[in-house]
Amino acid sequence: MMGFVVAVLAVLAAGAAVYVAFQALRSVRSAAATAGELLAAYRLAEARADAERVCAWAVSERETFEKIITRGVVGAAVRNAGQTPVYDLEIVFRDPPAAWTAIRRVRIVPPAEQPEVYAGFDEEQTEGPVERDRINDDGTIRLAPSADMHVELCFTDSRGRRWQRDDKGVLTQVGEDVARAPAPVEQP
Repeated sequence: MMGFVVAVLAVLAAGAAVYVAFQALRSVRSAAATAGELLAAYRLAEARADAERVCAWAVSERETFEKIITRGVVGAAVRNAGQTPVYDLEIVFRDPPAAWTAIRRVRIVPPAEQPEVYAGFDEEQTEGPVERDRINDDGTIRLAPSADMHVELCFTDSRGRRWQRDDKGVLTQVGEDVARAPAPVEQP
């Protein structure tokens, strides 16, 4: 009888050990998943760090850049406050009521304390319906003042990632190697 009790206790102890081992395995899996999520979030933040420091805004002859921008010329101030240059910058100007879009291309924008002003554009197009009050008597289209233009940026960081900042300032990575935070790992 004593042997039976010892055998039952041994089975119970073994079962408890197996249960504790499975709980430990679950905890290790959970910790590994959490560590993976934290690492992915860190990598995403690191990928965005310099890109977050690149911005642009429309300027006009009435603003600080009066000496650089001549009347009627579309321009934008661009600042790269990051640690590395950005490449293949495209400044996209939009005047939606005039159905007008223009692009200014800049090969490299180095880091700088002060913004650089880029006036004029490399290509432009008018496509779509134009609001009536923007059509002059001679049929030409009147554009908004430079400071009222919508300005978007597209650029490539020093690691080859392509970024876009919309006219509201929202930064998005675009292209093939988009860094994203992974989906949460399901726990059993």
